[in-house]
Amino acid sequence: MHAPNRSRLPPLNALRGFEAAARLASFAKAAEELSLTQSAVSHQVRQLEAALGQRLLKRLPRELVLTDAGRDFLETVRQALDLLNVGVARLAPYQSMASLIVSCDAAFARFWLSPRLARFRASRPDIDIWLDTSERLLDFDRQEVEVVIGRLRSSGTERIEETLFEDRLGPCYRPAAADKSLTVEDLGHLRLVHDERRDNWLVWLKAIGASSVDAAAGPRYSDPGLAIDAARAGDGIALVSDVLALDELESGALIAPFRDWLVIDAEYRIAHPRWLAEDDALTAFLAFVRSEAVECRERLARRRAGARLLAPAAPDAGTTRVQ
Repeated sequence: MHAPNRSRLPPLNALRGFEAAARLASFAKAAEELSLTQSAVSHQVRQLEAALGQRLLKRLPRELVLTDAGRDFLETVRQALDLLNVGVARLAPYQSMASLIVSCDAAFARFWLSPRLARFRASRPDIDIWLDTSERLLDFDRQEVEVVIGRLRSSGTERIEETLFEDRLGPCYRPAAADKSLTVEDLGHLRLVHDERRDNWLVWLKAIGASSVDAAAGPRYSDPGLAIDAARAGDGIALVSDVLALDELESGALIAPFRDWLVIDAEYRIAHPRWLAEDDALTAFLAFVRSEAVECRERLARRRAGARLLAPAAPDAGTTRVQ
């Protein structure tokens, strides 16, 4: 045989023909499996042997038998075809035009978006939602993402952004059977739970004029959702978002012992690139989120009735601006 041409790989069809013929020990059976003629499969194998410069199969009167080189190469071909099959299967979600990549911070995804996605899927089962909670910096011009929602912020030359709700922070904790009404002075005897916004207890306490409580003490969590979990588990009192903790507050799993809520300038928003504005999947998802946001705002309005709003002190007064 001629020396193999190492500058190019053999054609995929030849590999499939060889694998089937070797596995079934028959050109006829391989041809039936691949919906080809027997001569076509035989030609593919001869083409492969010529390209490799190796005899791969012995043609016996009643069967095909692998040569030593053929047996070794068959293992390589099987692994390659298996890897290709896995790769093709992984591409399947990309084939659907009705899919959206949605980026969201983990806490908002867990406490607000994820519990509602079942309703969206029930109404639009044809749309796949890929939820990404990696909390990367997001640029619609550079990254493959269609929607950014929650407290994450996006960038891009052509994007549309709207506010879903403003955020308010207030102390919340798990009620106990022997609970009495808390006073600000009682906070000095409780474990203060902090989330990623580490200075918020300091800002809240300063805004209500409580200077005797150590605002730096207590456990700290990078995720606001973990701070809610700690409060719900009875591990202290956390300064949490009433948007994230709304279900817990309505169910009584958490209580807010004070009327004082801190208004902060980091609203929950939703954004998307302008060029996708007419996309059916995006339009459906935006309509769903807006509808859910209206219902949530109504619940928040009832919850916030009678609240006393605290505005953080201006930065030049020595207080860190709440984010």
